[in-house]
Amino acid sequence: MIDMSTNMLYHIRNLDSENVRISRQMATKKEIDNGSENSLLHSNLINLEDKLRISTNLQLQLSKTKVVNTTADTSLADMKKALDKIKVDLLKGLNAGMDRSDKLALATNLRGIRENMFDLANANVDGEYVFTGSETTKQTLTKDANFELNGKLNFGGDGFLRRVAVQPGSYRERGVTAYDVSFYNSTKAGAGESFTFESGERIIDENGHEWKLNSAMDKLQQYDHNGLLYDPPVELAVNLVAGTGALGVGVEATGENQAIKNQFTITNISTATLGGVANSSVNPDGRVFEAKRNYFDDLNITINALEGHSTKLDGTKGGIINDESVRDTVSKGLEQSKKQYDATNIGHGELGGRNAVFNVAHDQLSAQITHYNILIEETGSADLAKLAMESKALEITYQSLYSTIAKMNNLSLVNYIK
Repeated sequence: MIDMSTNMLYHIRNLDSENVRISRQMATKKEIDNGSENSLLHSNLINLEDKLRISTNLQLQLSKTKVVNTTADTSLADMKKALDKIKVDLLKGLNAGMDRSDKLALATNLRGIRENMFDLANANVDGEYVFTGSETTKQTLTKDANFELNGKLNFGGDGFLRRVAVQPGSYRERGVTAYDVSFYNSTKAGAGESFTFESGERIIDENGHEWKLNSAMDKLQQYDHNGLLYDPPVELAVNLVAGTGALGVGVEATGENQAIKNQFTITNISTATLGGVANSSVNPDGRVFEAKRNYFDDLNITINALEGHSTKLDGTKGGIINDESVRDTVSKGLEQSKKQYDATNIGHGELGGRNAVFNVAHDQLSAQITHYNILIEETGSADLAKLAMESKALEITYQSLYSTIAKMNNLSLVNYIK
């Protein structure tokens, strides 16, 4: 018998390897399993899968952002409705037919609306406050320890917006801050102009940085993104406007009821100094200052007036005031409510514009993910038609090989002599 076993086994092992490859590719529909099979194809697939993973993660982040944006949008819409209700109640309070008991009822209603507005300003999603600025773990508005007496709500956030990635390396600002929700501008000035503000107002520049009075109250100093004073300080000289600390409407000017706010003026908001030395790098032509007034402080004064009292500087009730003073204070409160409504409405418009950017970005990422999946499928998928042909050819080769082996096993010297 002719010994061809070693040669035949070699061919059978090769056929078995091919069979395993074809079976695996048909089962997984993948061209390769290991990078060593085709290094170029493997590199292309890794690149595509990496882009797909990045796009998927960005889309997930934008999906969460859309929830935050929707919450902010709904809250601002409800905030405007609350301000509308306040305006209606204040118009009622100006009605000559309203007596003291009616005004007390209005004050009670305003207190309830104020609570609702407080909750709306503190809207949050998964513990992330939507109107607090850059540090979203901070509660947007907090009640003073003596809130029941002074009605003070404090904003502990900042004027910087969170930036969210919409594409690799590309970021957009998200939402609005409480400055657009429950604050309005009492004054505003640009480069080269004079600027006047009152104590208690928050001064914000065009970049969102806050400026605060120093302890001597003769300079306004800039604070950085983290709320820390710059070192050396960037500051502007301010002047206390002597004798113009205007009395609040409806506030008596004698005894414990006197409530005079300090008023300050900056001659030129472009003329800043760095560490006490004039420096042109801190004199941007585009500088804008806004004095942000907390509407809740105004609302507290209005509520106190409807209850028949003036308001001290610390927000607590002062002495009893007459009906004319009540009317004057409520009238001023109505004007302030209109200003806040306008400010909130502008903030709502800005929010809508920013939200639209994220909606478009989300749709673009959805399209990208679809395209990357198609590319990966086309690049890394096995050709099933080709595999079917290879499988059939392999089957024929197996049959031929085994037929040859069978015939060779029948060869012998005896059979040959026969």
